[in-house]
Amino acid sequence: MIQYASGGKETFKGKKVAISGSGNVAQYAALKAIELGATIVSLSDSKGTILATSPEGITPEEVSYIADLKVKRKQLTELMSSDTHKSKFKYIEGERPWKHAEKVDVALPSATQNEVSEEEAEALIKVGCKFIAEGSNMGCSQEAIGVFEKHRKEKKAEAIWYAPGKSTYIPRNYRRQDLIPSQGKAANAGGVAVSGLEMAQNSQRIAWSAEEVDNKLKDIMESCFKNGLETAKEYVEPAEGEFPSLVAGSNIAGFSKVAAAMHAQGDWW
Repeated sequence: MIQYASGGKETFKGKKVAISGSGNVAQYAALKAIELGATIVSLSDSKGTILATSPEGITPEEVSYIADLKVKRKQLTELMSSDTHKSKFKYIEGERPWKHAEKVDVALPSATQNEVSEEEAEALIKVGCKFIAEGSNMGCSQEAIGVFEKHRKEKKAEAIWYAPGKSTYIPRNYRRQDLIPSQGKAANAGGVAVSGLEMAQNSQRIAWSAEEVDNKLKDIMESCFKNGLETAKEYVEPAEGEFPSLVAGSNIAGFSKVAAAMHAQGDWW
């Protein structure tokens, strides 16, 4: 996504990434982003948000510490009572990170549904966020998606680009030119994809290494992105200089795949 938008000139390397949540999705999103060269500026839970105050951001060791806290069903407030960690974070009680991070390049909602509101979407744009991809199901509210899609159309190549997670709604009897779909189903497909890879290993009585699984997952996610991108170009042609709508592309691609499967199975009318 970043490579496409930058014409291959940029990657995650050097990007400041705001993440919400502190469960499995958030933890592994943070570790992967760090592996790719990004700096993690936030994590959160149901009680509040931690913001990194050091230039290095949240480290893999700190993600591991947080993972251990969560296994013990403890809150992020525990960090603030630790002499080792409290000087490295600012804790904001009862808040999500989106309105509080001072500089964000990439936002990864990874906690729960509707966790990015219209106001928070506008705040992300204000601090320079260029990419938002949902790790959580329906992470952005419909109003937030409206803000992102409006910005995409108005600001063209300078806009924020939104990549949807799972769940979708497409109205019946829609016209292509009027299609304004809700959340799509691509950015957080990795969990389901790895479940499929687990099934493949089990059925063949083999075991792949973590590196092999990661490489296969990378290919699957790249294919997801390209499918949504090319479908968007086909059905909702972007204006000159405008990023294709990954919301529309992912929704239509998903709908088309289900319809084709139904047709192949004779479930058609």
